[in-house]
Amino acid sequence: MKFQLIFSLVLASLVLTGCPDKEGEEFDPAVLMTDLEKIQANNMDLPNSQRYTFGGIRYRLSELFRRTYKHDFVLADEYEVRVINQLNLYFSIERFSEYEAEGILYQFDNDEMSLLDAVHDNYAIKRNASLEKATISIKKAVPESVGYPGVMQTISGKNYSRRAGNTYFMATLDINGDIYVAQLIGKEENMGYLYDDFIDIISSISI
Repeated sequence: MKFQLIFSLVLASLVLTGCPDKEGEEFDPAVLMTDLEKIQANNMDLPNSQRYTFGGIRYRLSELFRRTYKHDFVLADEYEVRVINQLNLYFSIERFSEYEAEGILYQFDNDEMSLLDAVHDNYAIKRNASLEKATISIKKAVPESVGYPGVMQTISGKNYSRRAGNTYFMATLDINGDIYVAQLIGKEENMGYLYDDFIDIISSISI
């Protein structure tokens, strides 16, 4: 019994001091924070953006995201998907070549439609069809802070195989003739405070 008490005191001491790697190094309580707590501590914004590259472009995204190979919500052959698992929050970026975009445009049989609108509208149609009782916002131009021509839209609804509703922030950009689609996807109840983060992400895109 006495041994157990001593062992417990030693263990508690190690936890409280944080087991520093170097002499004099103080324990940082932030390392024990959950991803949600880190967002809350950052005034409900995604913290600590990092620079990533994909398909000839660069963008900034919170370091909380981790690479994943889940891809059932992307359409392009060239894509990258990252996730914050604790929040079920996904970010995806896809690249459609000019040739691929022309193939999508051909399906619409509309000579006045741009490649940008063809890729975006095709995506919105397929996303809408995949959701139960989906709601879709009006398509609008991306903010001036985004350095490339583009459109964006928000789609919400329940997946037929799940009870919880998801919201999809979607932006489509024309960058030197290639069409890029960026998405931020998460639980419907969590997405209201992440809209500004999505704007920041697409505004950070550059070549």
